[in-house]
Amino acid sequence: MKDVVHRAAGRWPNSRIASVLTRRGTLTSFDSNQPVRLGIVGCGAITREAHLPVIIGDRRVEVTVLCDRDRGNATHAARASGVEAEITTELAGLAGKVDAAIVAVPPRFHAPVAIQLMEMGIDVLCEKPLAITVADGRKMVEAARRTERVLAVALMMRFFPHNRWLADLVEEGEIGEVREVIVEDGAPLDWPMASNSYFDRNATGGGVLFDTGVHLLDRVLWLFGDLTGIAYEDDAFGGFESNAKLTGVLQIGGRPVPARLEFSWSHRLRRSIRVVGERGTLEASTSDPRTLTLHRTARRGPMEMQILCAKRWDGRSHYRAQLDDFIGAVRERRAPFVTGESALHALAVIETAYARRTSMAQPWLARMESSA
Repeated sequence: MKDVVHRAAGRWPNSRIASVLTRRGTLTSFDSNQPVRLGIVGCGAITREAHLPVIIGDRRVEVTVLCDRDRGNATHAARASGVEAEITTELAGLAGKVDAAIVAVPPRFHAPVAIQLMEMGIDVLCEKPLAITVADGRKMVEAARRTERVLAVALMMRFFPHNRWLADLVEEGEIGEVREVIVEDGAPLDWPMASNSYFDRNATGGGVLFDTGVHLLDRVLWLFGDLTGIAYEDDAFGGFESNAKLTGVLQIGGRPVPARLEFSWSHRLRRSIRVVGERGTLEASTSDPRTLTLHRTARRGPMEMQILCAKRWDGRSHYRAQLDDFIGAVRERRAPFVTGESALHALAVIETAYARRTSMAQPWLARMESSA
């Protein structure tokens, strides 16, 4: 276990190993008795469905400004949540009125918006993916260093409680030598979108791999290290993919381990990370982050063991944990749990995958062509 703790140090929330950001005494110090003044830039579905419901229940935060280029979105968000905040359509409207901001605009605007905010002296929690390209993401990381601002990234699945159990049990050899890592996440896309940004090249950079897959890809890279030998196929046909398959090789326990990641916006998949070993399989389900499942074959047949990783956890607990970490990083002038630099790893894999894209086999199309 000592080796596991050493390797994972600084990887889990509330770690005291996180680097301190304060330099030259130029950063604002916060009175712990006063709430952090928060602005939200982009008032679409993710703000209304995920961020605001946990923010309004936290007395350490006061939403002072809601910003959206469509004033109606900001007004709707304010009314739906009961937040009394100034409404603006311009980033300049946040100056002097907020200490920190959540950036929830379409991905293509993450870099310019976050950089402008940091240059205004505002700490940033940026929605995922960090940026459209690795180059833009690096500009954001550099801007955070230059301006001495916090740059956190909303890859909120890193806060799932079963993550640490999965990494520790794999490293302790609970399932023996690891043979394969299988990641699946799929369901018909039914997110309550406020615009067409999911499918607009002027707003985003990809489909299911870029938007949904980034969460699980990020977790795999964060837990097990780099992915090499990348191959990728999808059904984009010049547009945005609804189905994607990514394969590569991880190094686990000093051995190469094949990894397969599949994502879908059209049909249901298992929605989990499975680590298959010689003596069993560990499964971390996206739908129940409280537990980790150990699958084994015993003398009397297949068995499942549920490992309880957290006593209390609901559908918004990871957003609460993310907000708690961001508030702590802002007040304590420390690195957040999910840094901009760490978020670059998944973005780099996605960029490589898209560069190596091949067409996913769709036999029904071939049948249609032959019948014509």
